[in-house]
Amino acid sequence: MAEGLDPDVYRAAIAALATKAAAAGIRAVPVAGISVGGCADAIGTPRRGAFRRRAHAHNHPRDPCFGWICILSTRPGRVVTPTGRPSALLAHEYAHLLAPNSGHGERWRAAVTALGHTAEAKTRRRT
Repeated sequence: MAEGLDPDVYRAAIAALATKAAAAGIRAVPVAGISVGGCADAIGTPRRGAFRRRAHAHNHPRDPCFGWICILSTRPGRVVTPTGRPSALLAHEYAHLLAPNSGHGERWRAAVTALGHTAEAKTRRRT
């Protein structure tokens, strides 16, 4: 069952990513929320809200869930590492919010690199 994650869990991690984005000249984007265990569009419904990939970001401006990051796993460390840093998965999805509708193209690669995840940019193919 999808549920919204307590903002206190991820607020500092998102702030750290937003600071890195701003330092690289990329306009930081607010995160509407983080859903764990399913998609944000299933919160408050009996549906599970499953999807095919480990995570996704609602990054189309017309999407009613715009700004949400959805993570299928509920395992600790999927959003924030034990040391409080943003996980690579969180940085990957936040980069999608910074570069909406660009898949894993050049704009997304520039964003994820600015967030400090150069290896992630190198391993993703253009979609």
